Order: sequence, then structure tokens, then C-alpha cells
Amino acid sequence: MLSITRNGSARDLARAARDIPARVIPLAASTALTRTAQHAQRTIVARLPQVFDRPTPYTLNSTFIVPSTVKTMSARVAVKDAARNNGTLPEDYLLPAVLGGKRKEKRFERAMRYAGVLQRGERAVLGSGASLDAYGNLKRGEMQRILTASRSAFDPAQRRTNSRRSQRNAKSAPYFAGRIGRGPWGVWRREGRGVKPVLIFVRREPQYRQRLDFAGIAEQAVAERFESEFQAAAAAIVQRNASHR
Repeated sequence: MLSITRNGSARDLARAARDIPARVIPLAASTALTRTAQHAQRTIVARLPQVFDRPTPYTLNSTFIVPSTVKTMSARVAVKDAARNNGTLPEDYLLPAVLGGKRKEKRFERAMRYAGVLQRGERAVLGSGASLDAYGNLKRGEMQRILTASRSAFDPAQRRTNSRRSQRNAKSAPYFAGRIGRGPWGVWRREGRGVKPVLIFVRREPQYRQRLDFAGIAEQAVAERFESEFQAAAAAIVQRNASHR
């Protein structure tokens, strides 16, 4: 969460508030903080394509504004903590980009683990045979087809065929969990007489480096926008009050 506050000295604010009635200053300052936070939010959204490869509209719309009030004198750019259709929380993948560190488990990885396809300590990364959408993610519905095929064809405890029925299903399943030769475990898709890797299982947690400087964006937004937004808000309030007399 990115907080936008006015950290300048009282002298700086007094200079900006010259010739502005005292009763107008708190409301103008609060309005300016909210507008400054909105500017910071636009900056963050503009930088997301530099942080993530082809971010989806879901990612681009993952922040919201908590506006300032005269009481709080602080506006915030916050990350949504609710997921659409029980998907991955925006904060789960935005936070590592802000702070760096380990990526949290994705929704499809939890589903695969529950189905017994993904083992303890493993994560899934895209293979060269994955069918991707315009944003570089698995196409909608393919993960469900992978899970359905894996559940019907494999023993969840061992990731291998366990019965004649499972063996028959495994031979006809378009997707199967296993390994080819001495290669890694993963999910493979049959194509004619060959197979292609869709997901590869790795025993390491993906790491992110810090790529989005929330604090720096907040400081820059205040430096660039607060005073001009304050002056504009104060002038509008004074003019509105004058017209109501």
C-alpha cells in the first residue's frame, strides 16, 4: 500500500497557502492529496508493462484509491485484496515485485497439488509446448483439461498409472503427468506420435527482485503535483464559496 502524505514543513505549506483563507486550507490540502494519489496510481499502472510481461487488464486494474479526508490528511494507493472468480490475489504477485522475494503459490498450483499432480515442495513453470493467450498465460480452460485428464489417468499419490483402467485412460489422455527419459517431471500434451511439455515441475520457489518502487513513486508524485493541485483546489473552493454568497 502506497501512502500519499504532505511531509513538507509548515513554512512550505504557508508559502503555498499565501492569500488563501485559513478555513479553505484543510479541504484544499485533502483534495490535493487525493489527486496526487490518483497521479501516483496512473504512474504505477503505466509502469506495470515494464514490470510484468504483457500484464492482463486484471493486473492493470488491481489498484484503487483510498481518498484523503480532512481528518486523515492522507491518501493511499492500495492493492485489491479480493480475487475475481477465486483467482490469484493481486497482492500475491504485486507484493513480490514491490519488495522482492518469493512468489506465492498460484491458484492452478494449489489445484494441481490438491489433485495430487504436483508434489510437496514443487512449483510449476510453463513448458515450451504450453498454449498461451495474448498475455503469456495458459489459455482459459486448458488447466481444467489438464486436471481432468490427470485425475482420470493417474494415481494421485504416485503420479503413475495404478490400474488397468488408469492405464487405458493414460494412453488416450491428451495430457499426462510424468517424465520423459531422465528429464524433469511435468505435464505433457500428446500431439500425433510425439509429446510436448506444457508444465515443468521444479523444486525451487521462483524469486522476484524489487522492480516497482512504490515509495519512490509516492515521493515523486508529491514533489511534482501536490503544490499545483493544492493551489487549483483552493482556487476552486474560493470561487465556489463566492458564487454561493
